[in-house]
Amino acid sequence: MAQEGILLVCVTAQESCSRLVEYGAALAKSENAALRIVSVLPRRQSMQPDLLALERLNAAAIESGAQMRVYFSDEPIERIREIAVAKDVRMLIVGFPGKNSSGFVHALHEAMPRMPLCMVDTDGTAYSIAPRSQQIEAQTAAGIRDPYSLQTPIREM
Repeated sequence: MAQEGILLVCVTAQESCSRLVEYGAALAKSENAALRIVSVLPRRQSMQPDLLALERLNAAAIESGAQMRVYFSDEPIERIREIAVAKDVRMLIVGFPGKNSSGFVHALHEAMPRMPLCMVDTDGTAYSIAPRSQQIEAQTAAGIRDPYSLQTPIREM
């Protein structure tokens, strides 16, 4: 049976991101999708990336049957958008924003409003942000106007 689309997991050079790879692998298997892992690091890290963390993430990717690519760019949102378009990605999987968030998830959603996003918290709980058009339809039906107020939990893997 042919796989139906690609799920793209976005990781940073941190071993804790292995939970994103694990969740992505389980979701890809349940949805019969291919899994790809990408890390877009700032250009300044190109000479001294955290090789140990990247090696461990790559090992997790290989164990999950996925390919991992590392890019160096000072515009990570644009690079991820380019990859998603080129590979016809159907969902992005990212970490859940923490207390001191850089705004990455919000910026990613702004850059790709029609792309489903799945955020995985540190405890493995996953939440989804529906594509903007689906959010607007659901919010209109519920009488809600804020496009970011419908962050609904999805099943745990």
